[in-house]
Amino acid sequence: MKQPTSEEAGQRREWAECLVAHLNSPHHLEQTLIIAIHGHPDHAAETNHRRAQALHAAAMGLGPAGCAAAAGITESLLASWRKNDPAFDTAVSAAAAMASAHNVAPHGQTNAFGLRLLLRSIAHGIHVGTAAAAVGLRRDQLTRIRRNNPTINSLLDAAIRQGRTRRPGLHSKRRARRSYAYRLVTRAEPSAADASAEEL
Repeated sequence: MKQPTSEEAGQRREWAECLVAHLNSPHHLEQTLIIAIHGHPDHAAETNHRRAQALHAAAMGLGPAGCAAAAGITESLLASWRKNDPAFDTAVSAAAAMASAHNVAPHGQTNAFGLRLLLRSIAHGIHVGTAAAAVGLRRDQLTRIRRNNPTINSLLDAAIRQGRTRRPGLHSKRRARRSYAYRLVTRAEPSAADASAEEL
């Protein structure tokens, strides 16, 4: 295989840095549009959006950890939503069954959705092993993907570099090795349908 020149390698690195930097744009756009519609942050709309993200992840073949990570919530909150909302639980089960029937996430591989979530998580300072596990990959499988695909390797390198800026100190490094940490927020009239989460 032809080795890239230093110029080509530099261009790929610049491209990867730019792409990873923009991975959060859809989420920020959604929040902005919610405020545009309601005139303020809307708790129920945010929860509905997170549920849709979890459902999308299930349809793309991710398990509970990946669905929770895609929605920006904990696995325990996802389980609570499924327990207390039969319609949501049925939708997640159906989406997972569809993904399995169409083999959208072959074992030991990743699809575009899983790669985006993996890169976004690492860029946010989540430890590589934790982020890989959330999308159903072991470290050795991720290593093999990186060796076989220079483009994905460049994207992961860019995400790792950005993630390091989120972990400036020892305390942050310890937090980053944990899974996604959030606290629950309740309102004056709490209900399962209104449960939401905010990142610590």
